[in-house]
Amino acid sequence: MVVSVTQNSHQHHPVLVQAPVRALDPDGVAVIGSGTVAFAVGAIVCWLFQAVLVETGRGWYLAVSISGTVLGLAGLAYGLNRRRRRARLQPEETAEESIES
Repeated sequence: MVVSVTQNSHQHHPVLVQAPVRALDPDGVAVIGSGTVAFAVGAIVCWLFQAVLVETGRGWYLAVSISGTVLGLAGLAYGLNRRRRRARLQPEETAEESIES
C-alpha cells in the first residue's frame, strides 16, 4: 500500500527552521569588494615576485589573481547595480526602517 503525502493526517513540522533575521549585506557589495581587493593585492604581489614564481613552476598564480580581480569587478558592478535598483524601488521602506532604529 502506498500512501501519498496528501493522505497523511498529521501536519509536517520541519526539524530545522531558519530564524527571521535580516541579512547584514543583502547586496553582497562588502563581501565582493573585500574579495576583489584581496585578489588585486595578490596580483600585485605575484607581479612583483613573478620571476620566483616562474622558477618554482607557480607562474599561473598571477593569472589566477588577475582573473579573480576581473571577476570580482564584474560581481561588484552587479552588486552595486542591484543595490541601486533596490533603493529606487523601495525608498519608503528604508525611511520607515531608519525611523524605527
